[in-house]
Amino acid sequence: MNNKFTSLLIVFFPLSFFFALATEGIKAVAQTNTANRYPPEYVREYMEDCVKESMAEGLPEEEAKTLCTCTLNRFQQQYTLDEFKKLTEASKTDQTAADALITVGESCLEEILYEQ
Repeated sequence: MNNKFTSLLIVFFPLSFFFALATEGIKAVAQTNTANRYPPEYVREYMEDCVKESMAEGLPEEEAKTLCTCTLNRFQQQYTLDEFKKLTEASKTDQTAADALITVGESCLEEILYEQ
């Protein structure tokens, strides 16, 4: 891994970022479709929080948006909203759950860095 990639991974993916998504009042209506598409309000708040946090960690806005879109899409592909919330909550005390979240972020960040 290159130094830029390693530095961004260390800085960008503190578990507190994922904890914030689950605990800072992101509200969601009941999910009704089977394609794991999260409700629009949840998506909006996820993207706002993710982009803000990503930019605070040093990513330019466009890269932050790309990263957050990637992670959101992957989470929606892999988890229902309820599963994602439970996984995020579990990641506070369960390293396996934390690693599942971090792996998604790392793979998206890697794609962004190697795209350039």
